[in-house]
Amino acid sequence: MDDDLIACDYSEAIQRVGGDIALLSQVMALFLDEMPKMMAAIRKYATDKNSRLLWNECHKMKGASSHFGAAEMVHILEQIEASAKVEDFPAVINFMDTLSKASIRFKECVSRWHNDPGNTVIL
Repeated sequence: MDDDLIACDYSEAIQRVGGDIALLSQVMALFLDEMPKMMAAIRKYATDKNSRLLWNECHKMKGASSHFGAAEMVHILEQIEASAKVEDFPAVINFMDTLSKASIRFKECVSRWHNDPGNTVIL
């Protein structure tokens, strides 16, 4: 993990939804539900050596992650996208462990949003 990359950023996330805490709660719940499915698809496409679908799924997850200021996950997903473009599937598989750990840090980070004073995101 790059220590300069953060797991999540409440200020960025709330700004992206125009300050609408209810909307942020809904979008976050949806992303937390979809994230394991996206990661499973990334792993499957890497195993199947399908670079096009792999890149597409990474791009989708990267875009969703960026809405929550998840710089760490965005960075890892960019590396997976780059590996997919050159069909370096062993590298993708190696990045999956890093992505999995980053997703855990992300979940821990956003779980604190509803406990911090001033943050009333319902997860």
